[in-house]
Amino acid sequence: MRSNCPKRRGWIAGALVFAAGCFQDSTPQHSAFLPTNTSYHSTFQQVRNCRLVTAHDNHYEVVFANDVASDPYITASYPLPVGSVVVAEEHGDPSCNSLVGYKLMAKEEPGYDSTNDDWHWQQLDDNQRVLKDGRLTACSTCHATTTPPCNDYLCAR
Repeated sequence: MRSNCPKRRGWIAGALVFAAGCFQDSTPQHSAFLPTNTSYHSTFQQVRNCRLVTAHDNHYEVVFANDVASDPYITASYPLPVGSVVVAEEHGDPSCNSLVGYKLMAKEEPGYDSTNDDWHWQQLDDNQRVLKDGRLTACSTCHATTTPPCNDYLCAR
């Protein structure tokens, strides 16, 4: 009489691999585009004051840019260079004191997403953990079709 143990071991091993995949840590990670050891306020420059942005869930936003992006953003020198990072702090109040999350754009190397000017998009929670990341169609589509048109996908004015 033959034993079915090899088949059972294969089935059990497969079930364990499947279960391990189901229980992976899905905790959002901190954005790689923001410093982890210090507040980005010490390295990013505020480039836009608090104002209502209806396209971003009717939140009030203050916008910051890193050293690569701040001068081109302020002087409207488009397109922004590779390495540019633009962060919109989203607030629930008109004085921008009640932080609810972030929207982030990072200019990647040519070829990352040439259809959308190589922008990498992120949505972050209020602890700067990534909720959505990458080539986010909802972001690029809106920024590409806004009236008046955005410059280099930046609706800065």
